[in-house]
Amino acid sequence: MPESVESEPFIASGSDDWQDQQKQQSDSRSYIVRFYHYKEAEAHWNYLQDNLKFKGWQWIERKNPAARFPTDFGLVAIDESVKELLLEKFIELNLVKDVSLDLSYQRIVLEEKSEKIGAFANGKKRPGKMFTAMSFSEDQNYAVANTSKLKISWNRHLLMQKSQITSLLGAHELWSKGITGAKVKMAIFDIGIRAGHLHFRNIKERTNWTNEDTLNDNVGHGTFVAGVIAGQDEECLGFAPDTEIYAFRVFTDAQVSYTSWFLDAFNYAIATNMDVLNLSIGGPDYLDLPFVEKVWELTANNMIMVSAIGNDGPLYGTLTNPAYQSDVIGVGAIDYSDHVASFSSRGMSTWEIPHGYGRVKPDLVAYGHEIMGSKISTGCKRLSGTSVASPVVAGIACLLVSIIPENKQKGILNPASIKQALVEGATKLSGPNLYEQGAGRVNL
Repeated sequence: MPESVESEPFIASGSDDWQDQQKQQSDSRSYIVRFYHYKEAEAHWNYLQDNLKFKGWQWIERKNPAARFPTDFGLVAIDESVKELLLEKFIELNLVKDVSLDLSYQRIVLEEKSEKIGAFANGKKRPGKMFTAMSFSEDQNYAVANTSKLKISWNRHLLMQKSQITSLLGAHELWSKGITGAKVKMAIFDIGIRAGHLHFRNIKERTNWTNEDTLNDNVGHGTFVAGVIAGQDEECLGFAPDTEIYAFRVFTDAQVSYTSWFLDAFNYAIATNMDVLNLSIGGPDYLDLPFVEKVWELTANNMIMVSAIGNDGPLYGTLTNPAYQSDVIGVGAIDYSDHVASFSSRGMSTWEIPHGYGRVKPDLVAYGHEIMGSKISTGCKRLSGTSVASPVVAGIACLLVSIIPENKQKGILNPASIKQALVEGATKLSGPNLYEQGAGRVNL
């Protein structure tokens, strides 16, 4: 049995790379301890110290913006040599809900003209919270479903590519009525955004949840997603230019993240009353209960979550989490010919199997090929993927939210009402089935 000892904290997050410390101490790993109630982190730590006086574990202090709010979990390092016994001791505590490994995962930046959309770098899907390849591609020669049956001329295809996606979906009609996403709090969970970017007029807050000491996007994905939602450059307009942007940096420059980073960031989004949240990532992580159940909590707090359905098509049953959750708006991708992109993941959902049939997903599809968006510093570029389609729907959701008068939002605005409006307003496409297009192409 481990010896009784006082556990001392060590610092996590900020500029202190505690994951590197963990690697150096290869005999220990970090675990998420979930509690039944929200309390100050110090209160949780004191409770564990008072009731678990054994060697072999350390409390990890998390220094991030969520630290000033109550939390429902703690992070601890547990010595692998006494892991089994200590995990049992944690679970026996009355206030502890469960204990799970703090999973690390990585997005893969796709190379230009890559033919491996949806593939992991090593060609294998490891268990746990491994996300699919970063959901965008600069591949000019990507494939679409049923290309041999296209009924649209190539000239028209090129013409539509040159058009603003906001014009194709009629956003200007709402703008002319003063509906621009004003006062809507839009949380973008990605890799950050640079301060003072000329494409954005309303960056309200940038927060860092990683172990890197920066708030900037040094990859380009976060900036592009923000541009599709709220960009104001004439060459690459976003759907809701007056939306308030809250950039949550949950990935490092190396595209690494941890479950605990997401949990803290999600808790902060709840505490600061975000309206819409875009998550242009996904993966086979439905067994990561802390993540899955936190998404449920987000939507229970009236947050509208929009997420990319994944780039693992054309096989069926390749949906990603959290997009395939029923309370999340899962978005697939189509090209300008209204054909479902071959890379766009298909339903049905699979986490209910073998207990029953899966659900219909995606919920709907949006343009996700050659979409214009903002570059890291200045200018625009075109990208493709379901993570490009997701912010299209997120931007439209911001417009829908801003239509509702503030004094009526409490009784009308919730994830179900916005999802219903999007699904019932979608245009059914001829050809694709429900597991490919859901309700159809998003409309404004």
